[in-house]
Amino acid sequence: MDQTKEQLMQLAVNLRRRGIIAMTEMNDTIQTLVGVSLYEFLLLRSVAKTDSESNFSLLDIQSSQFISKSGVSKMLSTLEKKGYLVRETDKNNRRKIIVTLTTTGYKAIEHFDKIIDDYLTEYINVAGEDSLKQLFAIIDQLYQVSKNITEKMRDKYFKTNQVKEE
Repeated sequence: MDQTKEQLMQLAVNLRRRGIIAMTEMNDTIQTLVGVSLYEFLLLRSVAKTDSESNFSLLDIQSSQFISKSGVSKMLSTLEKKGYLVRETDKNNRRKIIVTLTTTGYKAIEHFDKIIDDYLTEYINVAGEDSLKQLFAIIDQLYQVSKNITEKMRDKYFKTNQVKEE
């Protein structure tokens, strides 16, 4: 394998590691400041943004947050214990769980929004808005390249379950 490919593999490992560390630090800081994780905060905001006429179900949360069913249940339990939301069984479909925010939940989001907005404003000021936009564009480009190559490789090597003998 040539040097460029070796460097690309090392870059992928470092990006993943450093990205995870950066996001973990951001999550930990937000959790320290407001008492909920970034994911819990986003979940609360998702529930709050739904139209009061419509019901926000467990399945809606799962699909909007890209989190496993057990992960969503754990977060909901934590937020419910803190008094931010309630879960109820849908009267029309007993298999469906409806999630709604409490008054405390709405007040918490309002408070959290101010703190997190300050945090993110500082983050943007330090990193630079243009640099972040470039980073997001590069990450999106890498994602698209990886997605396309993965599909090609699956088609090429995994069409059948048989190992090709040469």
